[in-house]
Amino acid sequence: MNERERILQLLRTDKTADEQVVCMAAFRAILNGDAIDRAGLVPATGLSPQKVEALLAGLTTRGLLVTEPCSGRVVGSWGLSSMPTNHKLRIRGRDLYTWCAVDAVGIPAGLGEDAIIASQCSQCAVPVNVEMVAGQVSHVDPADAQVWVTPSQVGRSVVGFT
Repeated sequence: MNERERILQLLRTDKTADEQVVCMAAFRAILNGDAIDRAGLVPATGLSPQKVEALLAGLTTRGLLVTEPCSGRVVGSWGLSSMPTNHKLRIRGRDLYTWCAVDAVGIPAGLGEDAIIASQCSQCAVPVNVEMVAGQVSHVDPADAQVWVTPSQVGRSVVGFT
């Protein structure tokens, strides 16, 4: 299974096909350490500039993409971020971040990648460090650390609550 197939399999969603294409292009750019903006998304997605602009506006409004207001660069997609959060993810030799602890573990697991995670409990701020090899957890400190998700509430993101 190639990277694109792994990402598609990982990302079961209710997004339209065009929204998924935009999110995947942005996710891939962030993962590869590239800054992608509206103009860069046009060739990366094969969509028209008008379609990309409309999709970016909708996805950003729904909290499914994060863009820098001034530059328009996409800095967050599908839980992966180039902007600092409490969940640091070292993957492919790059320091990136995730929106929540589930993403920090789930992204390298879904991609089958080696990763080092430096996170913290959102309730007590205890540091949590995880090492992953080929998408599998190989070490956790503290050893009894757990990932948890708060109960779903309509309109409330899990970001910041894991």
